Amino acid sequence: MSRNSRLVALLVPAVLLASPLLAQGGAERATIDSLFTELSLIGPTDPIPADSRCTPHSGTLGRFCRALLAVRRLEREPNADAAFNTEMATRRIVQEKPDWATAWYLMAMARLQLTRSGVLAREGPRQPLGVSAEAGAGLALVSALKLEPDFLHAAEALALAPIPREGASQLGERRDELRALRHRLPISAAARMGVGVVERESGHPDTAVAMFREAIEAGADTGVAYLEIARMQHKANKATEGRASLIAGAAFTASPYANQRYREELSWVASPQELAEWDSLPPSERSSWLDAFWIEREVRDGRAPGERMIEHYRRYEEAMKEFLIRVPQKGRQTFVSVAKAGDLLDEASGDPVGRAGMTTREGVPGAESREQVEQQRTGASEWASVVGPGAPFRDFAVTQDVLDDRGVIWIRHGKPTERAMTAGGTAMEAWRYERAPEEDLVLFFAEADFDGTSGASVLVPTPAAAGGRVIHQLCGAARGMCDELVRFGASEGPVMSGMGGTRRVVRAGEEPPTPERLSGGGQVPTNVIRAERERGRNNIVRGVTTDDHRRNFETLLEPVVQIYGVDRAGGGDPRLLVSFAIPGERLAGTRPPAAGGRTVYPIRVQLMTRRHGRAERYDVDTIRNFASAQPLGAGQYLTATFELPVPPGTYSATVVLSQQGGRGALSRIASVTAPAAGERLSISSLVLGSKSSGTGWNSGSQVVPLHPLNAFPKATPAELYYQLGGLSPGGEYRTRVELFPVGKGDSGAALTLSFTDAASSRFAEVSRSIGLGNLDPGRYRIRVTVSGGGGNVAEEAFLTVVR
Repeated sequence: MSRNSRLVALLVPAVLLASPLLAQGGAERATIDSLFTELSLIGPTDPIPADSRCTPHSGTLGRFCRALLAVRRLEREPNADAAFNTEMATRRIVQEKPDWATAWYLMAMARLQLTRSGVLAREGPRQPLGVSAEAGAGLALVSALKLEPDFLHAAEALALAPIPREGASQLGERRDELRALRHRLPISAAARMGVGVVERESGHPDTAVAMFREAIEAGADTGVAYLEIARMQHKANKATEGRASLIAGAAFTASPYANQRYREELSWVASPQELAEWDSLPPSERSSWLDAFWIEREVRDGRAPGERMIEHYRRYEEAMKEFLIRVPQKGRQTFVSVAKAGDLLDEASGDPVGRAGMTTREGVPGAESREQVEQQRTGASEWASVVGPGAPFRDFAVTQDVLDDRGVIWIRHGKPTERAMTAGGTAMEAWRYERAPEEDLVLFFAEADFDGTSGASVLVPTPAAAGGRVIHQLCGAARGMCDELVRFGASEGPVMSGMGGTRRVVRAGEEPPTPERLSGGGQVPTNVIRAERERGRNNIVRGVTTDDHRRNFETLLEPVVQIYGVDRAGGGDPRLLVSFAIPGERLAGTRPPAAGGRTVYPIRVQLMTRRHGRAERYDVDTIRNFASAQPLGAGQYLTATFELPVPPGTYSATVVLSQQGGRGALSRIASVTAPAAGERLSISSLVLGSKSSGTGWNSGSQVVPLHPLNAFPKATPAELYYQLGGLSPGGEYRTRVELFPVGKGDSGAALTLSFTDAASSRFAEVSRSIGLGNLDPGRYRIRVTVSGGGGNVAEEAFLTVVR
């Protein structure tokens, strides 16, 4: 472009906006409308007319006709040269006929094809320097609507046009124009969804919710609209309403698209097994299933009702800001993600295999066609509702920004405990999540194409092949990142760490690495690389198929916790019984004046439970003050019990014990059954206790000894207690008690007891003392099997025999 022509291009927008223009009318507009109608009738496989169709028209109208056909062809087959030439042709049309709203509309459609074809946007009419073509398309559509406020095709296109990569900074005029037209034009349900998306991206969640509700009333996919509403309500700090919307919307997933969107939302946190469960459910059962899904995570992580979902959407918003795949203007970024839970890793290479739920090389997740991509963005179920009646164009999609692997890990696990990154050269990152008492989760990220355009965005098993300097920068940031690699591949340069600080790593008893070794003169042994690669693959699978928002404490109380499912004497009143013991040296106590010289230990006691198969949660949350004549020390324990009445059923349970000052602990049990009083033979949990423990539970008819440590000296018998229901009075029942050394299976019981009793009623409490003198110290699995009355039941527990 010459200097003079560039100056003209710069001046054109100012001239166009300097004075009001008249809307296009007359024969030219009638011809254009007929062309629009003709194109709207062309199906997905019908041929698009050749340029000879435009022969009857000359001058600007002829150029308009040819550009119109060219844009429609580009919708089917993106082409960089054709897109550039077509957009330049529409600029000439706008310059010749600045009062044609249809000219601005056509130019906007041509600009969308620029981005789809990977062509850089150039300065021009309503296309500021450095602004993306998507943003320029939106500005051109705004101009069309200012010229012709009732131009429905332009209104629909403005609502459905993709959000520009610049985000809210380029949405002001579009938002204002859409707000004005929503009350004056009968825009489609899909367009109303699009207006909601613009309000969402502009930072107006309440207005976005109003638009999504309007879209429902206009006939939009209810499930998709509820999903958008839920996100916005969480963004507006209306978590209770947001949760209700998300759960309610799950019942409206009969349409393939709504199901796809909900499944995609679920895939950010669900495991492959959970996704398979979702797929197997009819829509009528999905609301209760989704409610139970989130309750399970709240209970598992020791969180209050709704807290896990609040954290999920908080992480989601952070990830969408920090880890979006930014498609460069020079073209599409090739990218393959292993981020979704449904992905599989090839066992040999660790590379992703299969495409379900993955990000394709086109950057469009799970899309069969561009039609589906646009439906994904707008929530439309059919093209007629997307483009409106008589619209000449079908494809408003450009690309869909998705998260790189860091974003998906962030949503699943939150902010890493430590984060290290390279400085210069190949971009790589290492994230460590502290998971005590489990093994830490350590993940590595590398560049997608190693060309400097994407940053460290793709999960890789290990940085072993990246060289000594990279290994030192990543692995030397903190113990546990990849310690074995540091020993062989560390760099002489300083450690650059985002969170872990700067330090050299030299193990106690080791000589400092020599310069030859540090600079890569020594090689990392093959067996070390192989082991690190296998560990890395396992961590990738763990990272992308699990999620976590566990309660963390600065000082662990290290309690021993037992949870039993029992009944009150006589049956019919089930409950969960909790017994715990906390080491005295882990506790913080005070001596308030009112305690009379005793040491007081205030402890917050929380029991959180979820009933399996149902969206039901039952909790205990109380603060209890325990007093001791003397401060508790090493070898002493604070023991206590509490109970929670619940309906019969099987439960997951989490106990959280905490004190002020960051002290606490979380204990989980995956399954405990509160017994039901029924016709069939049943058995409660096995309760193991000691008469000398000083801890017991009143069943309603007797005090049952407890011993939360479940550790018994050889000389002290273990008191076994359990309950039987569904007995036949007068019937005979045979009982077998077996103790198996842990790790040796069911063969060779170390101790076996058998006895027979006659039932006197339908409910029985059974107490037995079990001598342990003949057992070697160690851990044992105790199994009680009861048979009779046509039934057979068994229950197991664990105990430890100590010297």
